[in-house]
Amino acid sequence: MASSSNTDYSLKSRTNKSRRKTNIKCLQLNLQHSRAATSNLPQIILQYNLDIVFVQEPYTILNNVAGFPKSFRIFAHGSDRKRSAIIVNNNEDDVMAITQVSNEDVILTEIRYEGPTFFGASLYLPIDSDIERDLEKVDILQLTKRDGLILAIDSNATSKLWFDSAQIPGEEHWRNS
Repeated sequence: MASSSNTDYSLKSRTNKSRRKTNIKCLQLNLQHSRAATSNLPQIILQYNLDIVFVQEPYTILNNVAGFPKSFRIFAHGSDRKRSAIIVNNNEDDVMAITQVSNEDVILTEIRYEGPTFFGASLYLPIDSDIERDLEKVDILQLTKRDGLILAIDSNATSKLWFDSAQIPGEEHWRNS
């Protein structure tokens, strides 16, 4: 089952002297490469008038994100199977991919909407990857520190807090130390 988080972000414009709020509706979810979950998502985006959707493990065909109408703008990068994407529904948003730091697991975009500029990043951190490699992915986001950042990450973290029973190799050793 796909997991999700829905947030309505209020941003204060740095360029607009009236400091009026700009609301952008965002959703973050892991589609687990599911064609069925993907086929339902466009309806949800339109029903709830979502502007930006941060997706991890999107459904792909021939290594490209698939299953979305052409009216949506899809941001994903890399030549292998995409595990991270950003879907934009609002044509008033000026969105540009930062490809220098993006790959199959990370997509970073610069977003301008009615004045404010901020960054949006969707990251997928595979459970079987080296933690140092994953930290490098997060480190590349340092270039966003001058502006706001919406960060949507599927870190594949395990915890008994959310009743995860997965065992990490060597887990017993450090739990009992």
